[in-house]
Amino acid sequence: MFGVGSLLALSVLLFAAGSASAEEPCVKSPDLWFPAPGVVLSGGATSVQETSGDICEGGKVTITVTIDNLSCGDAGPFDVAVYWDDPSHPIATRRVTGLPGCEFVKLTFTWDTDGVPPGSHHIIVQVDSGGTVTELNENNNLEEFEVLVRPNEPMVEVTKAFVDIDGPPVDPGDTVRYEIEIVNVGCADLRNVAGHEYTDTLPTAVTATGFVQAGSGSIAVNGNEIVWDGAIPAGGSVRLTYKATIGADVAPDTQICNQGFAHWDASGDGTPDASEPSDDPSTPADDDPTCFIVEKPAEPIPLTGTIDAPSLTEWGMIGLSVALVLAFAWRLWTRRPRTVKDRA
Repeated sequence: MFGVGSLLALSVLLFAAGSASAEEPCVKSPDLWFPAPGVVLSGGATSVQETSGDICEGGKVTITVTIDNLSCGDAGPFDVAVYWDDPSHPIATRRVTGLPGCEFVKLTFTWDTDGVPPGSHHIIVQVDSGGTVTELNENNNLEEFEVLVRPNEPMVEVTKAFVDIDGPPVDPGDTVRYEIEIVNVGCADLRNVAGHEYTDTLPTAVTATGFVQAGSGSIAVNGNEIVWDGAIPAGGSVRLTYKATIGADVAPDTQICNQGFAHWDASGDGTPDASEPSDDPSTPADDDPTCFIVEKPAEPIPLTGTIDAPSLTEWGMIGLSVALVLAFAWRLWTRRPRTVKDRA
């Protein structure tokens, strides 16, 4: 058993340890991250993660990000780097002198696209790009955006879908409707010049019905080819529609594919010098033809057995009629009121 002196000594040790623990500060690591747009932050502010959007080649894109310290531990100085597509294409780097726990900072960057090739580009913002801050979570330090740099000339994208008018499956003899959308994603107008701006040659298994429709310009059936002539302003689009009938003699399991092509004058000399094939929007592949498979027509469900119905000759029909009349007369006789004489 412990003596009184031992108990007193143990009490002193426990008190000293408790006092030391109480005086020692609780150290926590910071956690820098990009909260989703609209998240409420300290002071009632909301997070903003955005760009100014698509731009014409050579224009400037504004990039705005909000960086929050999710932890209560203070973060020391750190860098925020922005680049397009990969780190070999830097846009800018900003130095943040520090970020207290549960606080945020909003930064704005400008990307000058002069010399950047047209197309879709990936913008990446990396917080603590130098890796100087030890964080609770090192996997939430990136924010990414997609921006389209549009060329300073017409540039066309084409999609082509089909619809089985009477509903699937596609059978021999069915009529299908093709729906084409031509979009000018460039920063210059697509002009109506010599030649057709869209051509679509029909496969041998289908025949145009003569139904064609265009949102603008003119569309026509030229033999087994659908042709469209017209202009599309920068950023604009046009929708084309035509119908075709599948041959009644097309064998089941036949795949029918075709693809249209847009043509335009990219150089501005009045002659078409660029083209783009149509893309089937229902598939992940790019610039692929629009296809469907003709299926075997559904056959009627056969009966499991047959019943032989008897046939009646002319005399048989007469005999049946007489029997029915006699039966009806007997029914009336048995139901007539009985007289006193009948009762006797």
